[in-house]
Amino acid sequence: MNINENAVLIFVLFISGGIICLFLFIKISNWLRAKRLRKRFSKSRQAEKEAEKILRKNGYTIIDAQKSKPLLITIGDKIHRYLVRIDYLARKRGKVFVVEVKSGEKIPYITNRETRRQMLEYYLAYQPCGILLLNMKNKSISEVKFQFESTIRPKVIKIIYFLAGAIFSLVLYYLLQGGWR
Repeated sequence: MNINENAVLIFVLFISGGIICLFLFIKISNWLRAKRLRKRFSKSRQAEKEAEKILRKNGYTIIDAQKSKPLLITIGDKIHRYLVRIDYLARKRGKVFVVEVKSGEKIPYITNRETRRQMLEYYLAYQPCGILLLNMKNKSISEVKFQFESTIRPKVIKIIYFLAGAIFSLVLYYLLQGGWR
């Protein structure tokens, strides 16, 4: 073998080795990712089965599980459709609640932005009496309530002040014109 044949052989081996290593890296990465997802979904399924027991123990009746509801969003003139899926729909004392089961480390708390946004989406989509956040880490149920400032009250107050001022002006005019003699 001369130097040119050696160089070609080294180049081919270099490229072949790189392709084989890249292929193995992709396959192993995909296998590890799938394994982590299976473990996470298995943990979620176990948590949700345990959640059913906790809900029943606390007096809730499960109406539906993994319920999906289609929502439409219009942006400009284009309509987008998507599904909102909840873990459970439960009832207690005639009130219907959306139940979200959380089993992660930081996610079970309403102070977490993603959790808060998810709860708000559920609230707007299902319009339940309340939302229950079931924290599987400490087996606690917390009711989440969104309180929106009323836009009606400030308007009513302004109308009342306007009417009071108008009535006062009429009374003052009547008195200045010599009324109640």
